[in-house]
Amino acid sequence: MQLDLKHNVGLNGQRHTLSAALAAASNGEGEDGDVDPNIDGVVLRTGWGMTGSGLAAPVAIENKTIMTAHGKARTNRWNDARAFAEHVHRSSPATIAAFTIIINSAPAYRNPDEFARAAKSSGTNPASAASKTIDLFRSMRLRSAPDEPVGRCEAALILVVSYDGLTPTARLVEGEPAPLPGDPFSYDWFLDRLCQLYAERN
Repeated sequence: MQLDLKHNVGLNGQRHTLSAALAAASNGEGEDGDVDPNIDGVVLRTGWGMTGSGLAAPVAIENKTIMTAHGKARTNRWNDARAFAEHVHRSSPATIAAFTIIINSAPAYRNPDEFARAAKSSGTNPASAASKTIDLFRSMRLRSAPDEPVGRCEAALILVVSYDGLTPTARLVEGEPAPLPGDPFSYDWFLDRLCQLYAERN
């Protein structure tokens, strides 16, 4: 996605770059002493530094995953998307809030992390549970203009994988129940929407 965005957002004679660094105000201490949430990625104009007052990135990106326990996790990640969008838009109403989520559709999953290897049982993912999670995020209402509700993201990407936690790599699910190429929330659609909104706002 980094190279695709670099290619697609070279608009109006300006060059832009995708940075995995946090925006200057992110994960810092606010005026009230609270710690601001992380932002996973930002798009910055080439030549911008990561410090200084009044920095507003054109695009902010949040990434989440749901590997198992869909019933509880889907609600939490849905709320995460809303909280991320609200955090971004209250700081900078014109910033494009982009949300990506990876959803695991494998029927069984064992957490591969060291602390979980001694677990006696693995997570199970009924096909209906993964489908409900995908359907929920497909129902996400998106924000098209800076004066629309702050708790909505401008763009969202749903990536469906099959990963049991035991094999070395995950398999990308390219057919149903994943969004098909060109469908809302698919990879190409996500990039096109980001670039369209970026062109309108910059």
